[in-house]
Amino acid sequence: MSAPEANPFCELIVKDPRQREPAVAGLNERPLQVIFEEFERLAAGPAPREIRRTGQALLITSSQPGYGKSHLLARIFRELRGRATVVYVLPFQNPATVFQSLMLAIARELDFPEEGGSLAWDRDAATQLDHLAHALLAHCIADLIESGRVEAGEDERAQIVERLRGDPLNAFGRGVPGENWAGWLDQNFARLLRPMESALASRGLALSNPSGWLKGLRAYAMAAPDSSARRTCLDWMTAQPLDDADLELLGMRRAEAVPVEAGPAEANQVCRSHVSDIAQLAGYFRPFVFCFDQTEVYGHHAPLARAFGLVIGRLLDEAVNHLALVTSNQDPWNERIKPHMERADQDRIAPPLALDGLDKAQAEQLAKMRMEAASIDPAKQAQFLSGTWLADPNLFQNAANRVGARYFLQKCRERWTRAPIIAVTLARLYDELRRELLASPKRHRFEPDTLEWVIEEAADGLEGVTVTRLDERYFTVMWQTPSRICYFGFANGSHWAQWKAIANAAVSKCASGPRPSKAIFFRAPDQPPIPRASWSSASDIERAKSAYLHLIVLTLEQVAELYAAKELFAQAAQGDIPFDTDIVLAFLREQLAPWWDLLKAPIGHPEAHVPQLAAPVSTEA
Repeated sequence: MSAPEANPFCELIVKDPRQREPAVAGLNERPLQVIFEEFERLAAGPAPREIRRTGQALLITSSQPGYGKSHLLARIFRELRGRATVVYVLPFQNPATVFQSLMLAIARELDFPEEGGSLAWDRDAATQLDHLAHALLAHCIADLIESGRVEAGEDERAQIVERLRGDPLNAFGRGVPGENWAGWLDQNFARLLRPMESALASRGLALSNPSGWLKGLRAYAMAAPDSSARRTCLDWMTAQPLDDADLELLGMRRAEAVPVEAGPAEANQVCRSHVSDIAQLAGYFRPFVFCFDQTEVYGHHAPLARAFGLVIGRLLDEAVNHLALVTSNQDPWNERIKPHMERADQDRIAPPLALDGLDKAQAEQLAKMRMEAASIDPAKQAQFLSGTWLADPNLFQNAANRVGARYFLQKCRERWTRAPIIAVTLARLYDELRRELLASPKRHRFEPDTLEWVIEEAADGLEGVTVTRLDERYFTVMWQTPSRICYFGFANGSHWAQWKAIANAAVSKCASGPRPSKAIFFRAPDQPPIPRASWSSASDIERAKSAYLHLIVLTLEQVAELYAAKELFAQAAQGDIPFDTDIVLAFLREQLAPWWDLLKAPIGHPEAHVPQLAAPVSTEA
């Protein structure tokens, strides 16, 4: 007996806007036209392009969940592939570090090839930052040759400039010796630095640290994949403290990097400048498109909504060569997000581009595309679309009637009788998200906002735990439990002095308190160990770890478990799943019970080891 055909309508939503969802002809063409026309103005002409600004961010709204917001983003991502650097910005969690969070999202995207969204990506392929860095270097040298500040033979000048501008990546060969100018650049970089800064200024760029960008991007471009120099450049871009060895890798002076003693406010301000800088440099490669999705999450905290508005306002005021897209369902935007934004920031967002539902012809097209993608026999496709069910008054009362794509796919799923319909449970949804995150290398990096959400929001309401936000240098969340006080920090750097200071702060705060206390920090799999064996402070940090500093080093599986919790909540906040946020939070408090035990336990206790979660619990709240 043959197995039943898979239900082509099993998936009701586009979970990842980068996935290749078929496009329904004519659906939401007006919003798409506005978006693409604005982008074409930014992208017109060859690089390097003149400085170009957009007047307002574009807001995409749905009158209700399921009207194709994710489908629209998928079309945008597909149409702009190869022409834009698309940065998918997840919701912020700490209002004090929003620009550092944005710069982390930019650096994370740039450090991958454009097609690097799955585990099958080529780790030796040029990243988007490789392309940007090579283009910057090549166009600057070409400018200097054309101006006569770099000598070239009269007969060769035009040919050299054409090669530099036409194929920057091969012009310097990513630092690999060969028939390129990598060796020449290495020998002459010191004397070329000031002229290159002048070349940037002559094109209207006003960078906060031009020599730092030239040095950092050169080091990144000429280093091997997964090298220390590349990781250090990303740390510099995101305002992490660097030690002397790090600075030497980049060829920088101490004054060109964030001071080790810099606090969150100073690092956030540096990242604000770096966002402006990288947007200016985008003129040498291609424009940015910043996609602020899942904004419904901000509707649960007024300070976050206000901070989000601040980011949009400053991005429009201070950054060029980019298009900002904001997505939201209509009611959360009007009732819980926009009212908490400053009026000046509200004005930086254009009137909403409202999404339409499907008409009858588009609905039939969507159903047909789903069946074709699942290789359903054409005769069965025709049979499925025949009959009177499409004339159901609950679907299309007349030719002008429109329905949400999700609602229509739900009806299709119910009609598809050959395969059983799998019950939608939170346990199943959570496990699907966990598996998707495991298969997405871009999400394997350290995400302080996501981890902070788990500690601050998912844990709020646990029996016997009082959660408080802190405004301190190293600690941003505090738990008070019957047995101990837990202080949480989300430091991203790897500098010995930073971690020596964190260890000292943990000892100072926890050793003399009225109750047992500990300080908890997380590390992602891509981050180096703390402490490094070579650090002179290693023994002091290890002593702190034995008593007061609980350092949790996550595996990829554990990263996926914790990040999936935030994704599940975001889906509920957007109305993408049939569970409200309170029910999701109740589920997560149960699902993550081993983590709560770990975090509350004393250091060295058996429960204080990183847990291995069982299969998602099946009990529904």
